[in-house]
Amino acid sequence: MEANKQVKEGNGYIFAYYFDEEFIGKDCFLSKEQKKNFEGGFGAVIFANYTKSSIGPYQELLFIPGKFAIDGDESYMVSKAYCSSAAAMEQQVFGKKELADFKIEKVDDKTETIIVTRDGKPIFRIEVQTWGFNIPMTSDMVKFPLVSVEDGKVVKWDYNGSGTASFAKIEAIGVRPAKFPDVALFSPLVGIHFEKFNIDYSKK
Repeated sequence: MEANKQVKEGNGYIFAYYFDEEFIGKDCFLSKEQKKNFEGGFGAVIFANYTKSSIGPYQELLFIPGKFAIDGDESYMVSKAYCSSAAAMEQQVFGKKELADFKIEKVDDKTETIIVTRDGKPIFRIEVQTWGFNIPMTSDMVKFPLVSVEDGKVVKWDYNGSGTASFAKIEAIGVRPAKFPDVALFSPLVGIHFEKFNIDYSKK
């Protein structure tokens, strides 16, 4: 396997949003420099349940505000992230993450609740229902440039993946705004449920 490459399998959700400028400026955990370079576009909330990886199973929750002007390009950046594994924090894929506890509760065959807490206090809770047929998808269909900042340097990431996906809708959501952007204020443009995926990340 090439250096810095990470291969993972699992399932999860992506919810795409369009956030207004006021929300981006106040509630998205951006630095002054990031706010200055923000270009708008679509944002996203991503939950990934990695059932297989080089560091074992773990979960993560990511928030992407939208596009940023970085080194002459428009790229996407994660501004808030939590994961369930200390080892995953060390990997810093797409940026630094904070440690949290994750719980997935099955409601029925189509519905589950995802709960993220830290020190016993809630951060994020969402009940999601899936619908529609599962269809094959690849990263080429939804690919967008991702970067992170490590030790003051911009790191570009490449990723490739495939899996099966259907649609998802939010039945209920609760957010602790001091710890995660309050996306409960917005309705997603679309929700995708990845029943099964495999993906690899590598630094460019």
